[in-house]
Amino acid sequence: MTHSEQIVLVAGTVDDVEAAVAIDDAASALYTDAGIVFDFPVGHPMAAHERVAWRVCAAHDGLLFATTKAEGARIGFIVMGTKDGDAYLEQISVLPAHMRRGVGTVLMTEAVAWSVRRNHRAVWLTTYDHLVWNRPYYERFGFAVVPAADCGPEIAAVIAFQRTYLPEPDRRVAMRKTL
Repeated sequence: MTHSEQIVLVAGTVDDVEAAVAIDDAASALYTDAGIVFDFPVGHPMAAHERVAWRVCAAHDGLLFATTKAEGARIGFIVMGTKDGDAYLEQISVLPAHMRRGVGTVLMTEAVAWSVRRNHRAVWLTTYDHLVWNRPYYERFGFAVVPAADCGPEIAAVIAFQRTYLPEPDRRVAMRKTL
């Protein structure tokens, strides 16, 4: 049995956002190893914005956790919302001990399925374009980089916000998978 066959997806609620933040903080160690440090105190505009956005998504059935079938422990999650009338993957994170074992694939497959169930035309996300586990990973799922001029106003606003507060701002890109 592969690790991905032992994964169960469980809906999260607004009350579960802090659990998602904790998983995301742990997953951020991968970025630190690459020289990109996310060290935002709770009141920082990026951290505050993220929590608000994730709560809104959770309130609309857009927070899903990957759990282990055996223990039920939360090992990863996706946060799904909408931007410019399409699905938007706010975040995908997996605990480091469970990376490279199929958990991300299960979560990405669900992100696309979530979008299809809601009759979206596409799924968008934003990411770094120069890290081997970001852009190339999403490209394997059929996402492609979209030039800034071709982004809708909400996606453009996300990129602008991220470029204001995230390290290496010029490396942030929008990607889209047409459904």
